[in-house]
Amino acid sequence: MKKIYLAFTALSLLFVAQSCKKDLPFPTDEIKRGVVIDIVRTEGTDGVLYRGETDGNFKVKLTIPQQQGDYSFMKHAQVLAVLERVLPDPTTENPERTKTVREAKVVVDNITTFPVDVTLNMAEIYSKFGLTVPDLGETLYFTTNAVLNDGYVVTGWTEYMGFNNRAFTGWRVGSRAYSYNVRYSVVCELILDAFVGTNIVTVDEWWGETPYEVEITKVADDKLSIAGLYNGEATNPLVITINPVDYSISFDKQVLAPNSGAWWGNPNYNNFTLGNGKGIVDACNTKLKFSGSASVNAGSFSGTYAIETEKK
Repeated sequence: MKKIYLAFTALSLLFVAQSCKKDLPFPTDEIKRGVVIDIVRTEGTDGVLYRGETDGNFKVKLTIPQQQGDYSFMKHAQVLAVLERVLPDPTTENPERTKTVREAKVVVDNITTFPVDVTLNMAEIYSKFGLTVPDLGETLYFTTNAVLNDGYVVTGWTEYMGFNNRAFTGWRVGSRAYSYNVRYSVVCELILDAFVGTNIVTVDEWWGETPYEVEITKVADDKLSIAGLYNGEATNPLVITINPVDYSISFDKQVLAPNSGAWWGNPNYNNFTLGNGKGIVDACNTKLKFSGSASVNAGSFSGTYAIETEKK
């Protein structure tokens, strides 16, 4: 078993300022104040893309959070699509070497009313990227640009910074957290029965020793039970919930090993628990990927611990 130590130490960080000039990959003289725009998938609409299809009901809702305050310096907003694809690496002739490529296009312009539901025409959007239909391995993200009164565009994503406004995820929009993007994965049809039976754990960042087998059963229309985690040391199964709309995985705090103190010879370390986990289903390859924080009675372990399974 991989050795894990409880983390109770406080880390102190020392920042040293140096008076040297360093070139940055963006024009620092053009940094301007932007507008925080919340973007979520409109309730009741499709949450994934299917390979080879652009039909469906795709909408996103844009809201300016109350915390933003005045935004009269913004002329209008835009919806920006960011397409992520895995392509052959052009620097090598090895067909197994790949490179993740991202490209962005403005797909909806001149948005001046908030909140507003914006319809996404997937056929038109894919054509902007020179493509006709979605393909496996692609992920299509949507975020927002803010066009200011002077014409300057505060972008929601660039290849240098990634997604903008991530620092505002602590803001609340109604009963939920602020969201800076919406994600649509290209997927195959989700059939939970395909996961039932013996599966192989290929990644277990906490246990560290893989592969090993687990048994998966279907306990509800949207729930799977995974027995035998941590190479059988988890005496209780982990029950995960799968959202059929966006193929996401979630689970609440669950005790997997009540008598885990025996692992360390300390009864204070009983009740090994995974809590508030999340992940994604790869229906094309019958794989589950999720992570959750781990804890015992005496405290929490540092970090989160990812697990990946695939059908045997």
